[in-house]
Amino acid sequence: MEKRTVILYGQSMLLSLVAGNLSRSPNLNINNEANWEEVAACAAKFAPDVLIYEMPCASESSILQLLNKNPRLLLIGLDLETNRAVLIAGQEAHSFTMDHIRAIVEGGELENNPR
Repeated sequence: MEKRTVILYGQSMLLSLVAGNLSRSPNLNINNEANWEEVAACAAKFAPDVLIYEMPCASESSILQLLNKNPRLLLIGLDLETNRAVLIAGQEAHSFTMDHIRAIVEGGELENNPR
């Protein structure tokens, strides 16, 4: 399996838990970034497969600019207020467990996830 590149943006406890869980996968190259300039530089350097970000921290215009440069980029927003993950991937899925998030990040399909 080809290694996938993941950028994590933010500094919350929830994002730290996601990072810890994903770091156990040998198929993932994890990059933790604290500010948007670092995210943009990392994205330009590595052409990431996934961006996991804290929803209040990322502006929609910045996300859209990044998506425009990387149309295959999978976006997972972490909503800290409701403690849920929002996947932006051209289809809608609800209610993710940590295992579902890891499977998607590793390149799994959405069809096996609950709706």
